[in-house]
Amino acid sequence: QIARELHRSPSTISRELKHGTIRQIGPNHKPFEAYFAETAQTIHANHQANSHAVSWLVKAPVFFQQLVIELRRKPRVHSIDSFVHWFKLNHQELACPSTPTVYRYIDNGLLELTNSELPMKLRRRVRSVRKAHQRMNKRTLGKSIEERPAGANNRTEIGHWEGDLVKGKRVASEPAIMTLTERVSR
Repeated sequence: QIARELHRSPSTISRELKHGTIRQIGPNHKPFEAYFAETAQTIHANHQANSHAVSWLVKAPVFFQQLVIELRRKPRVHSIDSFVHWFKLNHQELACPSTPTVYRYIDNGLLELTNSELPMKLRRRVRSVRKAHQRMNKRTLGKSIEERPAGANNRTEIGHWEGDLVKGKRVASEPAIMTLTERVSR
């Protein structure tokens, strides 16, 4: 009934009633349950405050302090990957981020370290949604045939050339054939 009147889902109304209903003791010392909007709002605010992810910099400050010290030590003993594994083994009671998380924090400038201070990063291919592989195609190397002027298309102006290249095997010493043709006179 309430959901229909407010044009809301019944589950939304029942969840709100559940959050805002608390047990009270009446004047006759018998318990009863009543809904209070202020209580529901307080519970909602607490859930909202706790719903966000906490940064690893806050969860594992000891890890990051020791990481910076270890990676700046001369001679260097650990890489990031080996330090993460060492820290997990020796400090099981403390929180420890994963190796890709540490690299991501360094790349984003969230740590005192920079990429130039790191030992050579592990050679691995990390797939990223943001940075897709850009192919070099013919359109980026020159103008497309579709973009040529109307005079060249109609063969009414002299001075427009077409070119074609035929290559054999992809070896530097193999010869290639290139043909150039003027559009009007051919």
